[in-house]
Amino acid sequence: MGTSYREFRQMHPVSDEAMDAARAATEEKIRAYELREARKACGLTQEQVSERMGVGQKRVSAVETGKIDTLKVDTLRRYVAALGGTLCITAELPQGAVRLSL
Repeated sequence: MGTSYREFRQMHPVSDEAMDAARAATEEKIRAYELREARKACGLTQEQVSERMGVGQKRVSAVETGKIDTLKVDTLRRYVAALGGTLCITAELPQGAVRLSL
């Protein structure tokens, strides 16, 4: 008989910090994937987006595969604008949400 998930976890403990880091990395990859898929849905190549943004194609590739959490807001705004959209940021505050269109 095989090993259950619970038994496997007991034999191979993982710290909460490691789980949080893995979760954050996975979420970041999902966000990058979503940006890439949005570009493709617009029928645009990375080269076309780079021309619209005024940057090199490698920068667009970095946006779509890199650390999205560390992107400058202006870079993300220009990327979204190159796709024909508007970047909106919502701040969730105790007294309510504030939506910013950039």
